[in-house]
Amino acid sequence: MTRPLVPRDLVARQLSVSTQALVKYERLGLIHPSQEGQVEGYDPSEVRRIWTILSFQRDLGINLAGVEVILRLCDRMSRLHSHLGGLAGELAEILDRAETIVDIETDERPPIPMPGPRRDRHG
Repeated sequence: MTRPLVPRDLVARQLSVSTQALVKYERLGLIHPSQEGQVEGYDPSEVRRIWTILSFQRDLGINLAGVEVILRLCDRMSRLHSHLGGLAGELAEILDRAETIVDIETDERPPIPMPGPRRDRHG
């Protein structure tokens, strides 16, 4: 399923930012445009990223260099989070297999003889 592409000029209008600013973000590698036919624009995840950039600048007063650093850190954290998720999945599979092996070994093990009731010398 392809995501709908939002044209650049529509994004600019909706987020109250100039198309020149969006092109600048592209040049800096902060966002990545896509193209469908003759329409150039952004997929929804890029629109969210543009909104994030604008929020950092407008609401928090962070300059573009600071925004760039924050976004790169966020991207790195996202990749690490994804990697950790994969490792957690692998670990869960290993633990499941280990539990299965323990269950099989427990079922195959002969019962441990239990001592009978204790008898005293006269009984």
